[in-house]
Amino acid sequence: MRQTLIQLQLDSLFGISESAQGTPVLGIGWMAVPWTVFSIYWIWRARTNRAQTDEDPQSDVKALATQFVIGLFALVAVSLVSRGGDPGPTVPVYGYGFLVFLGCVAAGMLAVRHARRMQIPEQLVWDLAIWLFGASVIGARGWYVLQYHEPLFAKTTSPLEQLKAAVDISSGGLVLYGGVGLSLVALLVFARRNRHGCSPLKLVDLIVPSFFLALAFGRLGCLMNGCCWGDACELPWAIRFPHDSVPFNSLAARGFINPDAPRTFGLHPSQIYSSFNGLVLCLVTSSIFRNSRQHGQTLAVALVVYPITRFLLEILRADEMSQFGTGLTISQCFSLVLFCVGIAFSVWLRRQPDKTTLATTPLKS
Repeated sequence: MRQTLIQLQLDSLFGISESAQGTPVLGIGWMAVPWTVFSIYWIWRARTNRAQTDEDPQSDVKALATQFVIGLFALVAVSLVSRGGDPGPTVPVYGYGFLVFLGCVAAGMLAVRHARRMQIPEQLVWDLAIWLFGASVIGARGWYVLQYHEPLFAKTTSPLEQLKAAVDISSGGLVLYGGVGLSLVALLVFARRNRHGCSPLKLVDLIVPSFFLALAFGRLGCLMNGCCWGDACELPWAIRFPHDSVPFNSLAARGFINPDAPRTFGLHPSQIYSSFNGLVLCLVTSSIFRNSRQHGQTLAVALVVYPITRFLLEILRADEMSQFGTGLTISQCFSLVLFCVGIAFSVWLRRQPDKTTLATTPLKS
């Protein structure tokens, strides 16, 4: 568990030090390294894509090169403007947010790879990615606020403090199903608006494997943050969270451990289980997407299989209490609803005429 990966020192370019808490402190100039890598990748992609369409890539390359130079100047400007204080200002880079970001990038790249094979415009995929990113964050945070509003606002004394507490996701506080729900709405709206460029069901199928890949990264972020922890475990791979971590404080408040204990007892690494589940489902749905003969088949499999795996994983988790007197967590209740939706959608899909059958032939890689 490591909630804060690094601290960025704004008034230093390439300095390296360590905070009092043992967190690495890097100068903001080190951000030029990933910025350079990403810029080189996108310039290469621009050249490759234009070469395949026999178009001149120079305009795109010049635009990307200009953005790269502007980014470097921005890093230097931030460093210069921030100087003068002692110690200088720092910005934390949280493990949870960093892994969610990596998941979004990896998911987008996978979606583009699938789109190229199925002759779907690449720009359409990136436009959709922006829609889904915003909807997933708003939906996931909104569900969290609704579910945990009492402890979240317990220490707030004004509407402004409540607003800050509601939007502060720096250390986690996102519920997957909330993000899934609003993302589905955004996906349906986007697909309908762009139905002339691509079949709505085909576009939804395209996103499913990427969703599971992002989920795999996001669950590792949960491990870094300490949320979504598992139930008691005596197996060799059990994990123990340190004193004053999120699981420790919750278990101590419930009376399961001594508040003065150095760490929790062994817990199931449910975050790793969930990450592995997301990776397996990504591979399975990717294979189905590449070989399906009807739009919607990938979505149908996801709507049936994921609720089952999520329901079972919830049995090994201990971060949520049962709801509505059912003995089930709210995620298990929603899983049952989603499973029924998946069955109904699968039945509907099987009854559709041949007009939904794939009309395009995948490109050979």
